[in-house]
Amino acid sequence: MTSLRDFLTGIIDYAGLFPPAKLDMSAAVHAYAKHYSGDDADLLGRFVLPAARLDEFSAVASALLPKTGEPWMLSVLGGEDLTHTQSAVDHFNRAHDAGSAGGHALCDTIEIPVNSHKDIHDAVGIFGESVSLFLEVSPHADPTYLISEIADTPASAKLRTGGVVESAIPSPDQVLRFIELCVDKGVPFKATAGLHHAIRGRYPLTYERGAPSAMMFGYLNIFFAAAFCAAGSSPSAVLGALEETDASRFRCDDVGVWWDDHVVVHEQLPVVRQAVATSFGSCSFSEPVEEARKLHLI
Repeated sequence: MTSLRDFLTGIIDYAGLFPPAKLDMSAAVHAYAKHYSGDDADLLGRFVLPAARLDEFSAVASALLPKTGEPWMLSVLGGEDLTHTQSAVDHFNRAHDAGSAGGHALCDTIEIPVNSHKDIHDAVGIFGESVSLFLEVSPHADPTYLISEIADTPASAKLRTGGVVESAIPSPDQVLRFIELCVDKGVPFKATAGLHHAIRGRYPLTYERGAPSAMMFGYLNIFFAAAFCAAGSSPSAVLGALEETDASRFRCDDVGVWWDDHVVVHEQLPVVRQAVATSFGSCSFSEPVEEARKLHLI
């Protein structure tokens, strides 16, 4: 197994319910079940869904969920009423405990947007350390204050790197600032939106015919940049990895993962995934895997 394959283990949180795929619940659940039992299951992370759709998930997935053994892991997007989100998650987890008739699944991760100290305090006060809590901070405004506040809690950060309109995509400098702050403050983060391609390039913003295109980040750009930043590479090198559009300048070997002459050695990679860049949400599982395979990176 290559060092990059190790690096990517469990990295793709499947968000098929969300744009641009925007599948219905049945299609998304069946797609996740297929990936869960497929050859690349080691790269698959959590199933992402809104808290308001947990009951719908239960109705569709119960026949597919395992009864014993390892559960399907879920990441839930919290609603405006966080107390209601907590109640919905607790109810779901009780209904899907090991051996239950509804099958075994576990919501162990909550994702919530925050814009203020109060938002962070409220989220941490309700969920504490009972789940892995990811607080979404906009990279378009200066995130220094909010990431500094998150650093004083058990929570992690969340970076939105795209969307279905070009204006939703932050600049490389904005993403660099976000990553540097997280590394400096010791705050792990996950990324989401527009990351179903491996390498940065100009791609259609949606799957619709004739959709407008924009420069979008590749997930390898984000995760390699985070790894280089954590390894102490210069800001110019981290920015170079973020902006790279030539896949041939990324490579992996028995030493580690490389961009040009910058390397993160194999032994450091698990630390990067655990303590720096943890996962990314994608509306497609097949695309990011197939693109990495075509590039001979896995």
